[in-house]
Amino acid sequence: MKKSLWTLIFFFAGYMVLQAQPTVIPQPLSMHLRGDEKLAVNSGLYIQYDSKLAAEANLLSQDLKKVTGIDVKVGQNAPKNASIFTIITLTLDKSVTSGDGSYGLQINNKGVKITASEASGIFYGGVTLQQLLNQPTKDNKYWQFPLVEIQDKPRFGWRGLMLDCSRTFMAPEYLKKTIDRMSFYKLNTLHLHLTDEQGWRLEIEKYPLLTKQGAYFDKKYNEPKEFEGFYTQQQIKEIVAYAQRRHVQVVPEIESPGHCTAALNSYPQLSCTGKTDDIAPFFDRGGLDVFCAGNPDSYKLLNEVIKETAGLFPSPYSHLGGDEVPKNRWKECPKCQAAMHANNIKDEEKLQSYFMSQLGTEVEKYHKRPVAWDEILDGGGINKNWVIMVWRDQETGMRATKDGYDVVMSPSSSLYFDELYSITNTKNVYTYEPIPADASPEEKKHYLGIQGNFWSHICRTESKIDYQLFPRVLALAERAWSDQTVNDFDNFAKRKAGHIYWLNFFDIKYNKDAQ
Repeated sequence: MKKSLWTLIFFFAGYMVLQAQPTVIPQPLSMHLRGDEKLAVNSGLYIQYDSKLAAEANLLSQDLKKVTGIDVKVGQNAPKNASIFTIITLTLDKSVTSGDGSYGLQINNKGVKITASEASGIFYGGVTLQQLLNQPTKDNKYWQFPLVEIQDKPRFGWRGLMLDCSRTFMAPEYLKKTIDRMSFYKLNTLHLHLTDEQGWRLEIEKYPLLTKQGAYFDKKYNEPKEFEGFYTQQQIKEIVAYAQRRHVQVVPEIESPGHCTAALNSYPQLSCTGKTDDIAPFFDRGGLDVFCAGNPDSYKLLNEVIKETAGLFPSPYSHLGGDEVPKNRWKECPKCQAAMHANNIKDEEKLQSYFMSQLGTEVEKYHKRPVAWDEILDGGGINKNWVIMVWRDQETGMRATKDGYDVVMSPSSSLYFDELYSITNTKNVYTYEPIPADASPEEKKHYLGIQGNFWSHICRTESKIDYQLFPRVLALAERAWSDQTVNDFDNFAKRKAGHIYWLNFFDIKYNKDAQ
């Protein structure tokens, strides 16, 4: 009873803020309201669109109908009786806006117009339009839009969220829900951590044991069935297509040469010892092993994985892991030591660079850029086509950009969403600034964007994952999209209160007490 009452109170609070003023998140580059004037939707909505925008028009119509319950019609040209409708016009015009995701949105007494140079901008304009809606009240029985003019563009091209579906399998429907929520806040990159010690989650046709055996915990651990399993290639195609419709790229991560117990449990001959551990939950994970860098069959398997993965994920990026490699295994391995001698590799740090470079070259064959965690820089020798995902500290990102590498910043101190809110609260996320004040213009170009990471070793059910993500994702979204000058946390907090309505609309089990 108490829980239901609090839910009602929070929902009503969000509703009242939603009614009072526009609470757009992320904050647009510029937004000019025409006083308190409103455009009332008193009969229905009609979306007219340029010929290349049919997909955007249909998606916007579906979204608006879900939110309002109003009949939304779609066509390239408004009908003769269009005056009974509120008209929303979607227009491509390269002279008006430019850049990935940029858009203009105008609402006046005659209707709504969204203009962009490409489809992604039209989509983001439609998202903002939904956030501007005012619900019917006793005094105003119709849905309304404020009269407003908005010009908007993203700060970063990579606006990411990582989900670790290796340690805990996440159902395809939950990934789709996450895509809905991400895209509503203009995040555009879903990074899937598909393989690790606790499970191999991607079907690879040439190596079926990776999922037949590697996708399941040892039975002695009695893990819940929903925490294990894998994605078929058909399921991945459906998830990727779903994401593409909402302008989200899905970046796969195949972890190597460490964090690979699940793979080596399936093919133990590829480990340095010829044997490996059981697949265990995170807190009983046993000894860690690595792919043998001196065994040609290690590269053979991983090259096939890269090939099949490239065919499933159209994203121009492919993540290869590269973090926390227990290199003592290589020191003790005759094959690895022989490979080091044959290739004039002086130590195990450089052996990792050699290993990752081989895989990076394979990724590049499919016209993609390899991505890895920042440890791959430790041994040197990594070419500048690699994107470095910085997680250890801010200084690593600074050094990487000075050396000419592109980076995605996701430091554990600010953007790890498996952390308790008492360690990383919403304000910590919001106040994180990825680019140092003294960075040169050339260095600034190397900051592709930022990403929040969620590791599923502790919070494993969908409701608990939601709780860890929200409302921190809202802060992440504003930091990734909005201009650097948008940094007033108190202002953000007021707008966030208005989004209680939307968090409930998306059925998100968010942290109601988060600061």
